[in-house]
Order: sequence, then C-alpha cells, then structure tokens
Amino acid sequence: MNGYWEGIVEKCNGRSSLMSSSQKAPLKIAKPFARSDGGLTIYLMDASPGLFGGDLQTIICRIGCNSSLYLTNQSSCKIHPSHTQELSLQMQTFYIENGALFEYIPEPIVPYEGSRYEGATTLYMQTGGSAIIGEILTPGRIGRGEVFLFRKFQSTFSVYWDEQCMVWDTLVIEPMRISNRLIMGTFTHVGTLYVLSEMMNESHVVAIRKVLDSIVGIDVYAGCSALQKNGMIVRMLGNHAWRLQEVMRECHMHIRKIIFGLEAIDIRK
Repeated sequence: MNGYWEGIVEKCNGRSSLMSSSQKAPLKIAKPFARSDGGLTIYLMDASPGLFGGDLQTIICRIGCNSSLYLTNQSSCKIHPSHTQELSLQMQTFYIENGALFEYIPEPIVPYEGSRYEGATTLYMQTGGSAIIGEILTPGRIGRGEVFLFRKFQSTFSVYWDEQCMVWDTLVIEPMRISNRLIMGTFTHVGTLYVLSEMMNESHVVAIRKVLDSIVGIDVYAGCSALQKNGMIVRMLGNHAWRLQEVMRECHMHIRKIIFGLEAIDIRK
C-alpha cells in the first residue's frame, strides 16, 4: 500500500494553520491542535499494521514563512518481513521557509525479523528557517527475542540550505553481513537529534553537552557535535527506546529554550 500525506502550514492572523492537506489511505492525520504559543501540532496516523515489502509511504509538508509546526505520529513505525526482495520505503520531504520552525520527532522505528527498509528524509531550508528532527531505531521486537534479525535498514538524512547540500548522513545496518557488535558494541538502540538553525553557535553545543553529562549514565552513551554550517547533531546509543526518548526529550526541551526562547511542548499520546 502506498500511503501519502501532503500539507501546507501557513501563518494566518498570528497563528499557524493547516491551509492545505491531501492524503491517501492508509496514511492520514488527526485534527490539528492549535497551541497556546501560536504554533500547530499535527499527529500522523497509519491505519495499516505497518510497512510491508513493496509499500511506499510518502510524507511532504511545506512550513510557510514565520509559521511553526510540531509533527509526530501516534505509534511506532513497524517494518514487516519481506518475503521477496522488495523493500519497505519511506520518503519524507519538508520545505522550511524563512522564519519558520519545524519540529519532527516520530515514535521509534521497529524493524521485524526478515524486514528490509530504506528511508530518506530531505529538508529544503530557506535562510531564516529552523528545524529539529529526531529518529530512534530499535533492533526489533525484543519481547519476541528479535534482536537485529532484520535483513536491512537504511536511513538517509539530507539538508539543503538555499539549494546547497550541507548535510548528508546515512545509517546502514545489515546484520547478516556484519555483526551489530562491530557497529554499536553492547548497545541495541540508536537515536539521532538534528538541530538546524542559523541562530545556533558553539555555546549551544557546549550547553547540550552539559545537559547530556547530567542525564546520561552507563545505560546511555551520547555525544553532541556542531555541523559544518547552521546546526548540530546529537547521537545516542542505549538499550531501551524509552530511555533514548527520555534523553531526546530533555535535549529538545533545552534546545527550544536556549536557541529559540520557547517553552517545552507537552505532547500527549
């Protein structure tokens, strides 16, 4: 099944509003929530059990000038086994215009035994635009004893600032070809938080490193580095999805405050 959602968010009368939305089952959205800070929160919903081999899920959204959107989903993205060589595909494209703030932190990805997945997230940033993007990968259905039993997982993240490629980050894990121990040591989960903004500087990187030092322990290994231009990346390893979500939430809260002067968003699921 080829699920599809495309939306346009614009600032109108001082508030961010969903001006256009088109969707194709099984992908759809819940009613948008207007926040007290003038921003908008949208929940993506997938009416199917997840992505199967040959499925393509497409998400496209334009965040207009000076608007603010927090996009998330209701539950984890489940990647089902592929009984053929066909991949489960997820393509996400976002356009962030001048003065806009886009935040996208979906639930963790769960690749089932035998599954094959390729995903690509592409951001086109205009001068003055900002974005915070999160991703967490689990090793599979741990409760069923599935730990790195999927065939392939590939996630590519790229960012274009004024049509110039400034970020290109790819995570590829093929457990049948190389042991996960050679990739992640004793850890089983990996999380990444990208922060993209021209307002960011080295002091923000230092601040987030201090946050990480105060909240991580022996169960989480994390670090923060500045990107080549206009941003930073926080990478974390752990053994529980909830723990990485906790660390990511804390970093996200501090980033909103120290870079954008905004309070934390209370997201309920």
